[in-house]
Amino acid sequence: MAAIRSNAARKRLLALVLEELANDETFQIADIIATTSSAIAAMACTMYSMPKQTADRTTGFVERTVPGYADMEFKQHFRMKRSDFEDLCSWIAPSLPKERKISVERKVLATLWYLGSTETFRIIGDRFNMSKGSMHRVLHTVCSALVGQQQQCIKWPDVTQMECSAQEFQEKCGFPDVIGVIDATDIHIPDPNEKRCSYVNGTGNTSIQLQVVCNQRLLFLDVYTGWPGSVHDAQVFCSSTLGRKLDRNGLPRRFHLLGDSAYPLTNYLMVPFRDNGHLSTVQRKFNEALLSTHVEVERAIGLLKGKFHRLRYLEMLAVDMMPVIILAACVLHNFIITSSGIDEGDIEQVQRRQQEDYQEQPAISAQAKRMTIAYQLA
Repeated sequence: MAAIRSNAARKRLLALVLEELANDETFQIADIIATTSSAIAAMACTMYSMPKQTADRTTGFVERTVPGYADMEFKQHFRMKRSDFEDLCSWIAPSLPKERKISVERKVLATLWYLGSTETFRIIGDRFNMSKGSMHRVLHTVCSALVGQQQQCIKWPDVTQMECSAQEFQEKCGFPDVIGVIDATDIHIPDPNEKRCSYVNGTGNTSIQLQVVCNQRLLFLDVYTGWPGSVHDAQVFCSSTLGRKLDRNGLPRRFHLLGDSAYPLTNYLMVPFRDNGHLSTVQRKFNEALLSTHVEVERAIGLLKGKFHRLRYLEMLAVDMMPVIILAACVLHNFIITSSGIDEGDIEQVQRRQQEDYQEQPAISAQAKRMTIAYQLA
């Protein structure tokens, strides 16, 4: 305390000296510079000789506080059951670099806290007794490890699984031969340093896109992210690995995906009839059945963002790191559903992307297939 008071007194003395010198017209500018420099140098010596202040970090949070959480409290903070967390650590531990300083459990807990909250890196680092730099490194390491397990957790169905999905979709929603529902959502981000205009979406906010396909259990079958928010959903789909694969090979048998009017009508992707004010009763019923089934993907996205609040606004400057964070959250989404099912209380309403309908003329065979399904539903 004495050192701090002495330092404050020196600052006040320096301010008085500078004020007197400024008012003394006989004092030459060279003298002012010399005097000021000497005073600053003396004060700097005193300041650097003071004891170094240490960061105010939480100690014992992982070792004492977290083990004391009740099961419900643990789930609220870390977005999954304690037993699922333990399984998650065992699952990804082999993919994480071994180090004694930060345990696997601490790394995973800090990452889950980051994804499930909107706290800053510094606050989360303090909570888990890590520096801001260490928190950045841990997040990147754990999320990269999760993305490395993506193919084990986010899987495209085989024909047998397609049959099961089609049957469950029809029993639940009434629409025949559906194996999945596709949609895109905006992940809002700060203004990028470069090419900001390309990231401005239909609502005037900056974002990157996340395209997902889900089944009737809200499990993701395919995810694709990284495109700027201004790009149309159809362009993103056609550029994606899934879009290119389906364009080459289609889907087996009679199966198809469902999408909204932003997507192209094809034999493997059914979309609503464009409402020009003159739709027939058959066409309207088709649209109603399709849109009531399409709600499932909106629920899946709502569950993803309801679990992982970070995806409401991904406050990062490194645009190239954003897809890793988003994909890691998608892997965790499937991991949690597979382990413990759907928590309806976590599903939130999400704003739909604003954009124009897809305009290109579809193939005659796709139009014929849609009309056939429409008469089946009438």
